[in-house]
Amino acid sequence: MIAFSVDLEDWYHGIELPYSDWKGKERRLEKGMDRVVELLDRHNTKATFFTLGWIGEQYPQLIRQLCDAGHEMASHGFSHEKVYDLSPEAFREEVRRTKAILEDAGGKPVTAFRAPFFSITEKSLWAFSILSEEGYTVDCSISPVKTWRYGIANTPDSIFRIPEANIIEFPVSTFRLLGKRLGIGGAYFRLFPYILTKRGLKQRAAEGLPQMFYIHPWEYDPEHPVVPMERKASITHYTGLRNTVPYTDRMLAQFRFGTVSQTIEHHRSIRPIADVSLQVLAA
Repeated sequence: MIAFSVDLEDWYHGIELPYSDWKGKERRLEKGMDRVVELLDRHNTKATFFTLGWIGEQYPQLIRQLCDAGHEMASHGFSHEKVYDLSPEAFREEVRRTKAILEDAGGKPVTAFRAPFFSITEKSLWAFSILSEEGYTVDCSISPVKTWRYGIANTPDSIFRIPEANIIEFPVSTFRLLGKRLGIGGAYFRLFPYILTKRGLKQRAAEGLPQMFYIHPWEYDPEHPVVPMERKASITHYTGLRNTVPYTDRMLAQFRFGTVSQTIEHHRSIRPIADVSLQVLAA
């Protein structure tokens, strides 16, 4: 089983606009979401939606519909601010507020979290104790791929438990290509031919490694506004958007997907989940 995860946010949340600049931006969430949900329904697949608290406030009926359809609701923070740019107090307020909003809208417990821009790094490992104290038991915020935004290069390539916080970590799944590690999902999915994602999924399956795919609704909306930004950010945000729908359709037809929780339990039934301390991650 492969976890299908969606970071539930609108197009302008993914371009590093501060929360104060969101007002007045064109809302296009449903355009991408309609395509995501149609694809999941067509292939009888349930997904985990890592949802901004702001989205939960603005679209409570969407949250209820996703939960009623059997999808899993999870937290993506409130304002899409990077964890390492927040104080511990501000981070606590974000994850507490978002959990309450999503549970009220969906009527189901919210126990999993993913940081915006995978921004739990060596600089923000303090976030795990706060997540645990606020009732979260699963985190999907760490990327083993080191970029200018995120990544902890020595992250184990598996699901593991952080004993100091008693939290299960399900890091970004990666595959090897010409000596480099690439993520499965997001910009990697759109930028490269689909055959590489397929190869990566098969490679991980052959090695018995857990797998998670991630994507955003705006990646299914190639007509969303183009705004000026730093060149490398523009490439990762806008390139290959018209590939997302056909690539996803092919992938869902060829592999078996489920929620993050289902995938963790499937993995746990096969092998024990090892402990990895914060000291190891910080090294």
